[in-house]
Amino acid sequence: MDRQNTDSLPISLVPDLEVVAQSDEHRRIYTRHFEVPSVPEATRVQRELVKDEVEAFKGANVPDVSTGTFPVAELNLRSHLTALSGQVMAIRVNTYESSGTGGGTRYLTQWFALGGPRVLGTRDLFDSDDDWAEFKEFVLQAATSDTLVLTGSLRELDDSLLDSVNFDAQGNALVEFDDNSLGAGTIGPVTVTVAAEQVSALLSDFGALARTASMSPSPRIQPGQSQDAVAPEAGRSRSQEPGPPSSRRGIDCRTEKCVALTFDDGPGPKTGALLDSLRRGDAPSTFFVTGPNAMLRPDMLQRMASEGHEIGNHTWNHRSLTSLSSAQIRSEIDRTNDMISRAVNQPATLMRPPFGAHNSISDRLASTPVILWDVDTLDWKHRNTEKVVDAAIKQTRPGSIVLMHDIHPSTVAAVPRILSGLKDKGYTFVTVTELMGPAGLEAGESYAHAPRPAKLDNWETGKAGR
Repeated sequence: MDRQNTDSLPISLVPDLEVVAQSDEHRRIYTRHFEVPSVPEATRVQRELVKDEVEAFKGANVPDVSTGTFPVAELNLRSHLTALSGQVMAIRVNTYESSGTGGGTRYLTQWFALGGPRVLGTRDLFDSDDDWAEFKEFVLQAATSDTLVLTGSLRELDDSLLDSVNFDAQGNALVEFDDNSLGAGTIGPVTVTVAAEQVSALLSDFGALARTASMSPSPRIQPGQSQDAVAPEAGRSRSQEPGPPSSRRGIDCRTEKCVALTFDDGPGPKTGALLDSLRRGDAPSTFFVTGPNAMLRPDMLQRMASEGHEIGNHTWNHRSLTSLSSAQIRSEIDRTNDMISRAVNQPATLMRPPFGAHNSISDRLASTPVILWDVDTLDWKHRNTEKVVDAAIKQTRPGSIVLMHDIHPSTVAAVPRILSGLKDKGYTFVTVTELMGPAGLEAGESYAHAPRPAKLDNWETGKAGR
């Protein structure tokens, strides 16, 4: 019995795979799924899965009619690539869901015969009904040897319990069970291993291909594409990067109208275009990156650092930190810092908690200042460029920290007009650290804006300012 997550493969092995992240900051919903134009069925079932999960979650967690507030609940769905060849692809999905009565994670692996008409499941990996029954018996034997597993819960071993099966590098079958499905307290994942010599003779032709694609994954080559063309997405090469912005020395946000623009959840596919706009607007900003996206686009982090932007930590899995144990919080932060350090040779000096959910424990474990915001553009909600521009310009005050997300094209399109509009109102763009000025920031403390400058009243009435 194993309680370790199955490994995932680099998504760069699939050249046209797009990671689509979506969030609802008020309801604490975060989803990260895959869309693959060359595998339409994968795109279709991934979209449908997200749609169904989000709709079911919202239906089960409606706002209080008297106050309009939402219940304390969370939905977090993330996709991972676990097998790939010219004939097979597998996507493993973790769906964590919590409510006032508790929470847990469900696991699902979707198998695709590339070019095939439908998504395949675990049963398709095995040949005859007898082979399937024998595999289930091997699973039962392995699972019931663990003292945490309630034997009665596996007596029938319903097929629905076996909807996430993958293979490791040695060809063993890894059966991942949903949290609590094997008895109270089996928070997981609980992964049962069926030995390679037991499983290999039971597989269907597709199952044998799937096992090989897991043991020895190979890049997916597009028609007309050479093997050399398959490489991780990157930002500009260092030789192509524009030079750093003008020096920020001399800016005193106690006497100048300063604002800190911040961007969460990236870097995304459009972050390069955003950096172009920020450089043209002389607007150093702060980026709170997630671990997987930092791993996917390290060159983009390098460009951020070289152009005078600040890089903060937005955790690995975008989970609500207040629902996690201390060890889990530390892991969320440390794994992301490791990826940031690999890219720019130093960890993040700031942390932003997903959904703004934090408490004294998560603040202490951050080991850095915790950055919130006082201007929420709601760009994650409406995905409307005009509304993002309007919110950022109308709501900003001297010392504001503005929340946006660089994973949304509508937000990236809004930034040039935001820069122009705020400049017309006399604002200077700074990083969060610059915004706080000589007073600085303290680890373990949270900040939503800088101290309001003494000139605020005059600035707002137009009597003073730049």
